[in-house]
Amino acid sequence: MRKVKFLLIVVLVVMLSSGVFAQVQGIPVDIPGTGVNFFLYRYEGNAAPHDKVNTIWANLSNAFAQWVDAGQKPQALSGKDVQIKTNSSGSVSIYVKEQFIVEVDQYHAKVNKATPAQLAEKWAANLRKGVDTFVTINEAK
Repeated sequence: MRKVKFLLIVVLVVMLSSGVFAQVQGIPVDIPGTGVNFFLYRYEGNAAPHDKVNTIWANLSNAFAQWVDAGQKPQALSGKDVQIKTNSSGSVSIYVKEQFIVEVDQYHAKVNKATPAQLAEKWAANLRKGVDTFVTINEAK
């Protein structure tokens, strides 16, 4: 009887945990043309949040467009221009120079088993790499 209960508990735990993990999906947010992934935009359910991902890409495009409009000088943009800012309410966001890119929300922090500040550091490191790669590929020669 004890073995049956144990087996039943194990089966129940596996079923519940696989159900929870199976619901989380993701859309890779990359730095276009670089092969560098910035982060995985995670969501649950069947409706992918393409509008939110497109907004992040638009924000990135604005940051790069400003650099292009200024003459694509390598010294005018680098990974050092990626900043993490925390506002008075505690929201953590990532910027390239003064261009807002994305807010690190509680959902993503929880899914990644981190605080928003910790996750922002990881995302910012990836973005720094992507910005440097983008500049190297696209600098005016």
